[in-house]
Amino acid sequence: MGVGKYGFPEMKKQRPSVPGIITIVLVAVVSILAFALLAIWTRELNKAEEAELLRSVLSSVIDERGEKGLMEMAGVPVDEIHYSYEDLPLFAGDNPVWEMTAEERRTIAIYSKAVGSVVQIVSASELADTGQGAGVIISPDGYIVTNSHVTGSGKDFIIRLYDGTVRQASLIGSDPLSDISVLKADAAGLDAIEVGSSADLTVGSTVYAIGHPYGYTWSLTRGIVSGLERMVAADTGAVIPSMIQTDALINPGNSGGPLLSTKGTMAGLVSSIYSRSGGAEGVSFALPSEVVMDVAEQIISTGTANRGWLDILSVELNPQIAEYSGLSISDGILVSQVVPGGEADRGGLRGGSEAVQYGQSVIYLGGDVITAINGKEIKDYSDYFTALFDTRSGDSVDLTIMRDGRSIVLRNVVLVEQTEDNSRWLVR
Repeated sequence: MGVGKYGFPEMKKQRPSVPGIITIVLVAVVSILAFALLAIWTRELNKAEEAELLRSVLSSVIDERGEKGLMEMAGVPVDEIHYSYEDLPLFAGDNPVWEMTAEERRTIAIYSKAVGSVVQIVSASELADTGQGAGVIISPDGYIVTNSHVTGSGKDFIIRLYDGTVRQASLIGSDPLSDISVLKADAAGLDAIEVGSSADLTVGSTVYAIGHPYGYTWSLTRGIVSGLERMVAADTGAVIPSMIQTDALINPGNSGGPLLSTKGTMAGLVSSIYSRSGGAEGVSFALPSEVVMDVAEQIISTGTANRGWLDILSVELNPQIAEYSGLSISDGILVSQVVPGGEADRGGLRGGSEAVQYGQSVIYLGGDVITAINGKEIKDYSDYFTALFDTRSGDSVDLTIMRDGRSIVLRNVVLVEQTEDNSRWLVR
């Protein structure tokens, strides 16, 4: 070691060893990789959070507005969404798994939503433990709507719920003219059906029915709306307008069950089938939900339903009668007779005086022809029943009539209450 300028020992500069350099480089590389991995991990976490937030937002939009609403919010105009009926193959290991179609998922969801609101009705007076038909829970406190031909003359019933529970129920009231009865079950907290609108249905709409055909409880069938505004004659002699026609399979035991829309809501109440064999032949009818709830509310409030009616013997006009009578019109409702001193008589309606044989009936020609009620054109019995269906006894209507070749309006003609007897005062 030498001596430096100021007498201090002279120090030699030492260079870092090779292993030290390698260590420094490795530490630097590891640090850089750690920071890079941390940055990537943080970015992926942010992406996952953003994806979850987006999924949640989109899911809520679909729940509230549907797929169509989602597309419209994205600025994509959509008239209609068509769902594929083809199965999509997925694979889990060596075993193929098949995903259900959109239609299958929808059907299952509709059934799950509504089935808890459907009951089986059994007469308490029957010794045999067999169901008479179906019913629909319309309020959590136990009110159930069904057909009057299901309840018949019974007063006390046993109600089976979907969960297997059995309850006692009593008849609140019945309206045979609309084929609707209301029961009250001894229960609370029941699963009431969500009531929709029959106005949502068009010919071709998919509909579903839940009932107990031939005792096979809580069965589901599916079909389409094959007709609307059908006029159907009830066994009581009354004519029910605005019925929904469907090809969904309906059999004995389905009566009184719900007809469901694709929203899973009750659009109608299954009422009758057209059959020559006694079984399903693809032509069935349901009462619109609006009619069902209107009648049910009346029965719950008063024990009965009230509907307005003209106290006349009527004949549906046709070209043969018109030609024979020398009338200038061939559509409308001919007033054959009026009840003497009745409301129609006091309102100014006139019946005919010329008795003629018409099929198996005797009708009187020369009377007024009703062509409109409250401004709504009346061409046939379907129009006639529809115009009076939402009225009440004591209401007054304006009648447009044809008399002696002239059109006249009779103001404020008072209606009587429609009954099983006077609802038969018509000739076809």
